[in-house]
Amino acid sequence: MDRQFLMEIMEMNEKLAEAQSEAAMKEIESVVRAKQKELTDNVSRAFERDDFEKAKEILTKMRYFSNVEEKIKLKKIPV
Repeated sequence: MDRQFLMEIMEMNEKLAEAQSEAAMKEIESVVRAKQKELTDNVSRAFERDDFEKAKEILTKMRYFSNVEEKIKLKKIPV
């Protein structure tokens, strides 16, 4: 995993932890969805080119974003 990507995920998790409003969470959710869409397109292209190493790398990144999405859902549930 490249350093820049991990920093991006850490920052997103920090923003989510600090998010106090629905609007702040929606903004993070929007960014995550856009990233997931981009990665989905990229993984499709990697599979089409039989570039399985690249596909594996992209799927790993998608899992990180999926974890952030799950945290967003959990934060939206009232306690």
